[in-house]
This record gives sequence, C-alpha cells and structure tokens, in this order.
Amino acid sequence: MIPTDTATPDQRARYEAYAASRLPRTTSPQGPGRLMFAPDLVGGAEEIAEQLSRHAAYQQVDEVAFALPFTFGHDDYVQILTDMATRLGPALGWAPGVEAPGAAGPEPA
Repeated sequence: MIPTDTATPDQRARYEAYAASRLPRTTSPQGPGRLMFAPDLVGGAEEIAEQLSRHAAYQQVDEVAFALPFTFGHDDYVQILTDMATRLGPALGWAPGVEAPGAAGPEPA
C-alpha cells in the first residue's frame, strides 16, 4: 500500500513505476511455497481503503501489516508513513491508541 495523498508528482511517478515493476509476480504462484501476491495499491487513501474493503482476504482479517519498499529515500518514507497514519489508517477505521494511565512510557533521553 502506497498512499499518495501528499506525494509530490515525482514521488507519485516513482511509486507507480515501482508497483508496475512488481506486477508480474502477481500473475502466478511464486517460489516453492507457491505463494500468491496481491498487486501493490498506489493511490489516494480513500481509493486504497475502498479497494481493500472489497478484497475478500481483507474482509477476513482483524490485523494488517504494511511493508515499506526497501529502495525508497528518507523523504519517501516520511511521506508514506505520514499518509498511512493520518489518512489511510483513519480511512480503514484505525485510530491511534491511548496509553493507559500509569503505563510506563519511553525512557527519558
């Protein structure tokens, strides 16, 4: 999942090229385990959320993990993670957790 709500035109083009380069792996089982991969979703958070909500596998799960591509730059990761946290997550019904009173927080620096 690569949300592009706040991506620059250059970032969006790079993300779309990345997804296109990975599309062939989604057309047949891969490796000895014969794993199937879904296509990467690139677009606005609302568009991605709508596509996920229609996906049969997504409808059956309680948790989802998103992996970041290894080849992007720092600014790309900041943009993707920010859009995931502030746009895609809420579009999927996620809200940040609230720390319980008395719970240990991070150690002071």
